[in-house]
Amino acid sequence: MQNIIKNRQTLPDFAVQECGSLDKILELAELNGLSVTDDPEPGTLLEYQPEWVAKGKIQKNIQPATALTQEEREMAPWDGIGYMAIEINFIVS
Repeated sequence: MQNIIKNRQTLPDFAVQECGSLDKILELAELNGLSVTDDPEPGTLLEYQPEWVAKGKIQKNIQPATALTQEEREMAPWDGIGYMAIEINFIVS
């Protein structure tokens, strides 16, 4: 199966939308040659296996898209409590 990354959609967003949970995010990233911290470009076609879809968990009308825009990243309160961005505030390796 496959679907397209939407604007401001992260890999975790896609996993929730297509698989119903984050359970298969590692497999999703590996199958598509990505890291779990990558933000695929809008319009990128991602593949996933039908057996990864959790029956009854997906709400088709919900399309999560939680990535910050560049403007939001620049305005975010990086000091103290606020947003934390992977690869900006801390590195996952």
